[in-house]
Amino acid sequence: TTEKRSKEYNYTESTWDLTNQLEVDEFLKVSHYPFKKGGWIEKDNKKTCGYSICVTDEWKNREKVLYLLVIDGKILKGGKSKNPLPKRTYGAGTEENWTMKGSPSDTNYVYSQIFRQCLEDNIDIEFYLFQAPSYEMQFPISSGGVQNVNVSPYEEMESTLNGHLMDVLGKKPIGEGNLFEQYKS
Repeated sequence: TTEKRSKEYNYTESTWDLTNQLEVDEFLKVSHYPFKKGGWIEKDNKKTCGYSICVTDEWKNREKVLYLLVIDGKILKGGKSKNPLPKRTYGAGTEENWTMKGSPSDTNYVYSQIFRQCLEDNIDIEFYLFQAPSYEMQFPISSGGVQNVNVSPYEEMESTLNGHLMDVLGKKPIGEGNLFEQYKS
């Protein structure tokens, strides 16, 4: 990684040791969320970030999804996306945006760096997906009449997912907490 808004590409190397992280197959045995492998990161030189988030046809338009971000069979983190996963903003974390402008979030930048390095090293990056339940609800509007809104507990479900990941692992998954630590295990 580089320093935010440093205007220089002076890198600090970090190591994330996945040895003691949860195997996705083991976690799926104890999770009551029916996750399915449905996404991956693929090199894409047409994009400034250098990659695309790809999903199977089943997941192209699904909103309010929970996901497990998995690298080389190990869970880095649990997350959520209000919009379909390919619209997730990890791609905003380009090196130029971070180093020159300082505009992306820490999460988008660090994960983009991880994705680019994994692609360079031919390490699989996968997403296991689950669509949270949702329903249409009517509500009154101030000027009269009603409007419809889609309501889902996906944010609350992400919170319980991360609590479960922490309980099973005995600590926070490696992808949570200080993302700039030089050594994480």
